[in-house]
Amino acid sequence: MSEENEKEGCGCGCGCDAEHKDADGCGCGHDCQCGEGEGNCECNHAHDEGGRCCGHNHGAAASDEDIDYSQFDVDLPKPTLIMIVTTIAQQAMVSMGILPNPATGKSVFLMKQASYLIDSIDVLFEKTKGNRTDEETRTISSVISELRMLYVKASEEKSRRDAAKKS
Repeated sequence: MSEENEKEGCGCGCGCDAEHKDADGCGCGHDCQCGEGEGNCECNHAHDEGGRCCGHNHGAAASDEDIDYSQFDVDLPKPTLIMIVTTIAQQAMVSMGILPNPATGKSVFLMKQASYLIDSIDVLFEKTKGNRTDEETRTISSVISELRMLYVKASEEKSRRDAAKKS
C-alpha cells in the first residue's frame, strides 16, 4: 500500500482520491473488492499502471467509448399497449426493490419513483378508455392492482429496513 493511499484511507490500490465507503466499495464509484495488493476489481479485470480500475463497466471510470453497445441493439417486438404497460411496470418493480437495477445489479427502494410509474400506468388506463380490447382492459387492470399491492409491501419493507438501520 502506498503512503499516499494510506493517507487517503484507500487500501485497495485502485488509485482513487477518496476513502472507502465500506469493505465492498471505494468512494470513487468503482466496485473494487481487490483487497490490498491484489490489483483486480470484482470483475477480475486488471488495474492499469496507475493502479486505477480498467474502467470496464465501473460507473464513473467507464467511458462510453470503451463499451460496445451494439450487443444491446436487438430487434424488439412490435409496440403494443400491453408491452408499454409491462415495460413501465418492470421499471416500477425495479424502483420498489422487487427486481434488481439492471445497471447495478442491486435492489433499491425509490418509492416516489415507483408511485409515479404506477400513476403513469393508471393515466394510460384512463386515457385509453373506449379504445382498449377486453384483454387489454383485464391485463392493465390486473397490473395496476398487483403493483399497488407490491407497493404496500415494498413500503413496509423499506420502513422495516430503515428502522433496523437506526437501531
